[in-house]
Amino acid sequence: MIDQPAVWLEALPMPALLCGRDGFARGINRTGRDAFVWDARAPLDRQSWRVLLFGFGQALVEAVQQVAAGSLPQGELEVEGPGSRRYLCRVVPVGEAVLVSASDITAEQATRDALEALRREYHTLWAVQPARVLVADARGQVHSALDDADRSASPDNEADTLRRRWEQEAPHDPVHHQPIEWLETPAMRALGGQQVHGQRLEVRRPEGRRVVEAHAAPMRDADGRVSGVVVVEWDVTELARLELRVQEQAREAAALQARAASTSDSIERLVEERSQALLASQEEQVRERRLAAVGQLAAGVMHDVNNALNPIMAAAYLLRHHAESPEAVRDYADRIRKAAEIGAATASRVGRFIRQEPVHAGGDEVIDLSALADEVVDLTEPMRLRRTSEADEVRVERQLGADVQTRGLPGEIREALLNLVQNAIDAMPNGGTLTLRTAIDGNEVCIAVRDTGVGMTEEVRERAFDPFFSTKGAGGTGLGLAEVYGIARRHRGSAAITSVPGRGTEVLLRFPRWRERSGTPTPSQPLEPALPQRILVVEDHDDGRDFLRRILEADGHAVTVAASVREGEAALEAAGPPFDLLLTDVGLPDGSGWSLVKTARARFPDLRVGVITGWEPQVGTSEAQAVEFVLRKPLRAAELKSHIAAPLRRDTTSET
Repeated sequence: MIDQPAVWLEALPMPALLCGRDGFARGINRTGRDAFVWDARAPLDRQSWRVLLFGFGQALVEAVQQVAAGSLPQGELEVEGPGSRRYLCRVVPVGEAVLVSASDITAEQATRDALEALRREYHTLWAVQPARVLVADARGQVHSALDDADRSASPDNEADTLRRRWEQEAPHDPVHHQPIEWLETPAMRALGGQQVHGQRLEVRRPEGRRVVEAHAAPMRDADGRVSGVVVVEWDVTELARLELRVQEQAREAAALQARAASTSDSIERLVEERSQALLASQEEQVRERRLAAVGQLAAGVMHDVNNALNPIMAAAYLLRHHAESPEAVRDYADRIRKAAEIGAATASRVGRFIRQEPVHAGGDEVIDLSALADEVVDLTEPMRLRRTSEADEVRVERQLGADVQTRGLPGEIREALLNLVQNAIDAMPNGGTLTLRTAIDGNEVCIAVRDTGVGMTEEVRERAFDPFFSTKGAGGTGLGLAEVYGIARRHRGSAAITSVPGRGTEVLLRFPRWRERSGTPTPSQPLEPALPQRILVVEDHDDGRDFLRRILEADGHAVTVAASVREGEAALEAAGPPFDLLLTDVGLPDGSGWSLVKTARARFPDLRVGVITGWEPQVGTSEAQAVEFVLRKPLRAAELKSHIAAPLRRDTTSET
């Protein structure tokens, strides 16, 4: 048998063995002699195929036995053969014999193993990505898909096509809310040879309508023809919602800015900052913290403004009922002025609280810290009396020096001292001693407020000047000491705290010392009256315009009034002799006072110009530098008269 193998057996390209049903071999090809356990010295028909197949394992032997017995039609199995190589063995009946072939698939198996490992790696990689990946052929048949729905679907779903997905998802344009045609989908555009990047779609998903961002690219064969497409979709629903909310906020900010176009530059800057804040506030928690901070600031300002309004209303009532007493009238008028200065300082520090801009020249005056301390003690006397009735007495010691003078805004420094004295009284619930001390220290003047109360821990002392930090719970705004610190810095000074728990606290304020120079008028010297001048006043507030006219006419000036930019320009054109001075508000009903200033300067270069505004004066701006002086409402008559008379004083000084 071995010397006469069948021609067809020898033609097989893999090791092959023909076995009889009696358990012995009938034929073997040339390659099989190297693979099977064959004895060349013994007749082939006397060699058992159990021995011949020994190197391929018992499983193959049993398969041949079952096929030979007729219990198995045919068999195919992968086994490990000689040399630890992998074989694909097939067992088929051939007449009264059984044919066994063994194909070496070691290399193929290694390739399959590598591809399977690569497939698992890619599946694992995409499984952790929040993206949906589709791979389809040129006919639109989806061959691979990775997303939550596709992972649970059957992998051999022949009905899964790009068109079926289009029908199920019903994609729409999320901006114009129009259906997207089949040929305009990212997948079909890519099958047409296009590269698609970041196309937004609104699709139907089991969890509802979602917004996805699709990227698609064509796959090409060796000849460059499109053979398929890869589509990657990212769920950007939350991002789209956030973008819409930001766009809405931007539109709201733009509308607010448009409505404020006729107001002052300060309002325009505020609107711009608010717009930027709205666009930047993409996190709800950040916005809530900012709103809480603004609420605390508003509460503190409201508290301070109400405190300033209360004595004004009371003094106005008493002024009306004691109009026949000149002494009482002067006293109540002084009290109204001081309370108004406190209110004005409160409004002023809102704009300068964070910036801590230095107080500019022109709005400041000489301040005697000892006299100011006396005023604050008198103003807080009712508070001390209430505390004395509730517990032990709060005693006051005044250690006030002479000529302790600086320059600044009296209302702001008075407000700082009021905060310090009120804090000191609050820190002594069982009574104690409140000490106010002033002194001169070289080129500086000092004022200290000390109490013998509960004191502060080191941690509290380090944070005492932080805005919105308070140890009073709901009863405190956390603004008092922060305002004191800001006022000191704006006056080019400093603030320091010394405290011992259980023994008390001292807050020390330092300011630059002011020395009177020869030829400089002191606050006690009366202002030299200005020569009568022709003055144009532009103010839209009726009472403010009327009072300003009366103040100027009382000094002998000829006053023309206007209520808008248009009326002011008309008055300038109609004037016979030119005006000597233009006084204008900034916020006018038909435009900005700065535009009126520009027009007046262009026509009358020698015209003196002063600006009066209810907003914080920005003396460093190019607009403010083009005028002679900028004053802030509420206006002080003495300050206005000083600026009007300034050229007269300069001329007098130059002549002497």
